[in-house]
This record gives sequence, structure tokens and C-alpha cells, in this order.
Amino acid sequence: MRMDNGRIILHIDMNSYFASVEQQANPFLRGKPIGITGKNQERSVVATASIEAKKLGVKTAMSTWEAKKICPSIILWPGDPEKYADIMHRFNAIYRSFTEHVEEFSVDESFLDLTEEAQDYLGATCMAQAIRERVSEACGPHITASIGIAPNRLMAKLASESVKPNGLTVVRPHEVLNLLDQSDLEDLCGIGHGIREHLSQLGIESFQQLREFPLERLMEEFHGYGLWLHEAAWGREVVQEPSHTSEPAKSYGHSYTLPFNTNDPVVLKRYLLGLADKVAWRLRRDGVAARRISAHVRFADFSGHGEQRTSIEPITDGLRLFKIAWQILAPFLQHAPVRLVGLTASLISSDPKRTSLFKKEQHMQSVLSSLDLLQHRYGSGIWKRASTLPVEFKSRSSGFRFDHEL
Repeated sequence: MRMDNGRIILHIDMNSYFASVEQQANPFLRGKPIGITGKNQERSVVATASIEAKKLGVKTAMSTWEAKKICPSIILWPGDPEKYADIMHRFNAIYRSFTEHVEEFSVDESFLDLTEEAQDYLGATCMAQAIRERVSEACGPHITASIGIAPNRLMAKLASESVKPNGLTVVRPHEVLNLLDQSDLEDLCGIGHGIREHLSQLGIESFQQLREFPLERLMEEFHGYGLWLHEAAWGREVVQEPSHTSEPAKSYGHSYTLPFNTNDPVVLKRYLLGLADKVAWRLRRDGVAARRISAHVRFADFSGHGEQRTSIEPITDGLRLFKIAWQILAPFLQHAPVRLVGLTASLISSDPKRTSLFKKEQHMQSVLSSLDLLQHRYGSGIWKRASTLPVEFKSRSSGFRFDHEL
């Protein structure tokens, strides 16, 4: 790993992105508190609140009933992931017209390395204003962004978060510590609630105290993350050297909130089998297999249950994943109506494509290989088992990502 310095990084974060896109598209929504939700609004959360709704106390990930209680006038609007993805591609096309060094951080955030193009912070500021004008021209004036410019990604993101909405904050190297000391620990990307609580137990309540805390103690408490915390407190970013080989994922999983609460085993089996096939396809696509299967449910009262089992043989077949997952969940499904089902495959290893000794399994392997060719060519939704035909997995949007695997 190395510490990156001498760069000029721009972080651009669209303000209330999903909501502002809908307000741009629909004049009726402009200037009003709106919350973007899933298709089933009564069972959804607020994926994004408009600026007007945020001012009234509505927050991202708040349940819709809670949002209505806080803001009775809120307009709940179903999200459109395809629309947001299309506009995201427009943003990034604009960014790449300024620099080829663009990193898409999330659906509404990107980092731009302007070191070569801008040469100095004045040049970067001018480019930021030009980008903002281009975005407004291409996508409409109701879609705005907050921009931060700093020596690295960590500080650029903190800078963009410091003035919202529609802010532009420039933090030169000598101003980094001042920005940190005006910020709370949790304002920094990478310090979540758990890390924050651990730091508090050590008597660390500010970045100044974090800078003064011995690195050796941080390493003892947080292991490798201690170095990251130490460097972050000084406004430096620890950057991993690029690897020539990408590491495989440690797990593959999907969960899905059902369109209605139910403990009907037929319905639950259909959804769980559909999820298992999608997990299995991703395993085969990446040339890996799994030996540990975890399954979980969330009930209507938001309580839940989950367990895991380990298989002797590596698995890449969705039907085998489903059978194990159903064995885990079946004893608990009569307790209460189920709201969500999920399945995760882990203990990942490379799949050597072993040929089974049994003709039935050989036939299934041949069928799956043919179906995988179709999926590679036409997409993961090209086929379904007959038993899952009634099941429709709708695309979901959240404040951080789209789930088009479903």
C-alpha cells in the first residue's frame, strides 16, 4: 500500500438524486416534499427524500409510515431504477469529456482525478463549474450536485458533504486538518457507528484526539484498520496498490422483500428457488463453487431467523442450494407471516468442472451449461423453472446502488 499525495481529486455527489430526477421529469413534484419508494409503498422505505422533505425531518431508509407521520404532506413516489441508471450514464459521459480518470463510486457519486487536466486548484474549480453547467444543460436545472475538491478521495468526499445542497468546497493541502477538526468522526467515509463507538470507548471524540493517539494502540485495537484511521486523522488516504489478479468474492447472496406477507409454503418455495437459481448462476458465471449455504427470513413483525449448513461437495446448482436452504427455513415458517427471504452461498472455491458419476447429474450439468451460454448472451433473466413462473423479481433502488441481478 502507499499514501497518495500531490493529486487534485474532485468528488461530485448528486443532491437527493432519485427525488431530484423525478422533480425534473414532473413539474407537479417540484418544490414539494417527496420520498422515492419501492413499488409496494406500504412495505417500502424512503430510498431518497427530496430536499424539501429532508428539511421537514424525513431521512433516507426511513419507513414510509414513519415518513408520513413526520411529514403528512409527503408525496410517496415509486422509484424508476432504469431511468436513474440512464441519467447516471449521461453524468459519467460528461465527466469523461473532462478527464479519462473517472471512478464511479455509487449510482449518484463519482471521483475525478483532475491532476493533469487542471494543474492547480484554480483550474480544478473552473472545471467543476463547467461540469456543473454541462450537467444542468444535459439533465435539467432541478438536478444539482455538491462538489468537493481536495488532495485525495477521502478529503474530497468529506468536502462535498460539508456544504449541501449544491455546494462547492475547495480544500487545499494546508486546509485539510482544519476541515477535519470542524467535522465529526462519523462524517468521514469509513468511520461507521461501530468504529465510532469503539473510538469513543478509547476516549477518542475528535480527529485531533485521533491524531494524538498512539499508532501502536490503534493497531492493537483495530488491527490493519488502525493504520487507515491514523492516516485519515491526518487527512491522508491509504491506497492499496493495484493487484494484477482480482480476488474472487467471498460470498454470493440475494434477499428479496415479498410483495405481501405470507407463510404459504408454495409461495415461499417459489421465491427461494428463484433466488437460489440467481445465486447459482453468479457462481457458475465466475467459475466458482460454494460449500456453505446460509438462509434467513424476516417476519412481518421484523423479527427474523437464519442458519447455515456446510456441504461436503461444492455446489453450483440452484436446485441443490434451494433444497439446503429450505431444510434450514421450513421448521420456522409457521411462526408468523414472512416478509423477506434470503440466501447466501459462501466458502467459495474454484470450480474445476468435475463430471458426476450419476447420469441424472451429468444431464443436469449439460443442461445448465447450455442455459449459461444463453445467459451470457442474452442476460440472466432469459430462462426460468416452470415452478417459478409466477414469481417476478422487480428491480430495486436504494440510496447506494441498483440491484439488477434480481
